[in-house]
Amino acid sequence: MSAPLIARKDFEDAVRSRMIWAVMAVFVFLMVVISAGAATNGLEDAEATEIISLVANVGGQLMIPILALLVGYMAIVGERQSGSLRVLFGLSHNRWDVFIGKLASRLGVIIIATVVACLVALGMVVALFDSFPAQELVAFSLLTVLLGMVFTSIAVAVSAMASSRMQAMAGAIGSYVVFTLVWHPMSAVIHYLVEGGLPGYNAPEWYFFLLRLNPLAAYTQVASELADQFIWGIVGWEGTVEDVPEETLQEPNALLLSERVSGDLPLYLHDWVAVPILLLWIAIPLGIGYWRFKRADLN
Repeated sequence: MSAPLIARKDFEDAVRSRMIWAVMAVFVFLMVVISAGAATNGLEDAEATEIISLVANVGGQLMIPILALLVGYMAIVGERQSGSLRVLFGLSHNRWDVFIGKLASRLGVIIIATVVACLVALGMVVALFDSFPAQELVAFSLLTVLLGMVFTSIAVAVSAMASSRMQAMAGAIGSYVVFTLVWHPMSAVIHYLVEGGLPGYNAPEWYFFLLRLNPLAAYTQVASELADQFIWGIVGWEGTVEDVPEETLQEPNALLLSERVSGDLPLYLHDWVAVPILLLWIAIPLGIGYWRFKRADLN
């Protein structure tokens, strides 16, 4: 029962420090701002699924990853720097108990915050639209929760591997930079090396799969299909590192994956494949993080 005890204590500390309330307040405020903007721009005259695009753009790609990284990056290294790990080990807790307990606590924080934010978004849809696609909205909400779990797991894994707060912060920030600024250009470079040119509008299917291995890209591609509206990334790399006609960029829905692949989508590009990709981004960093933590000299 050591891991549940650590998880409960860590979660209670988060509640007492009001961290969980601050995280939820940011999400709720974000949803309210989006709601006000939607009403101002006459979203009630558009499709209900457009709310997916709004939430995915600001919440899914920006706020959720950043808040998840903030929630998780000090989970273990903070105890290590303060000397609290020795106290925990002295109370018959082992490294596995600490790792799993901290992970469960931080996942609990981000799951609650994300669920609250999604409920607010669903409430907006109910208030603004007479009818709405419940299945798509529920699927999007679950996908958003899973994305939050991905970045929390990465942050906890980084925290387990780091020996100082600065290392943990650099690892957390670096992971987000890789997914937003590095992954797409590097995929284009790989395409250039393999195919001898920049990816065009009808790029090879393996190129789109390589992009989807990025958890943020997996999230936005599926969210785009659910919303039936192309969702730009934080940086619109399609207009810079891909050889896509300018007139196509002016009609972003033409950039939907289902439009860029001729014929039927191969199995590995179906929407459901995003789920195992996100699950792997939870499992693999955690496996590496615990392996390093188990072998680390904590003196």
